Amino acid sequence: MEGMVWQWWILIPIVAILSKTVRSWMVFQAKQRQLGASTKELEQEVAALAKAKAELTERVQNLETIVVSQTWGALHDKQLSPAEKELKVATVAHRELGPPADSEVAAANQQRAERLARRLQ
Repeated sequence: MEGMVWQWWILIPIVAILSKTVRSWMVFQAKQRQLGASTKELEQEVAALAKAKAELTERVQNLETIVVSQTWGALHDKQLSPAEKELKVATVAHRELGPPADSEVAAANQQRAERLARRLQ
């Protein structure tokens, strides 16, 4: 019986130490799962922000192209009389907004707009 009591005194601290270790490991695993979920949410948010940034960049480039266009310049030229302004706007708008003859002309206009936008940056 005396040998059994001695074994219990050794067994109790070992069980307490092991239970504390298991508890710490479980807390650590719970934190890891929580951090993993928040990381995925952050990655999704970053992807959404990158997409929004790309869309806004494209819009700004389009606006820059419009502002640099000859029509914009003709509309805001203070040296022209109203009749001259109207004539210039009509001719410039006809050149700028006229329907492209084929896809090559459309591609050339697109490249021209992109060059203008890049030059302004």
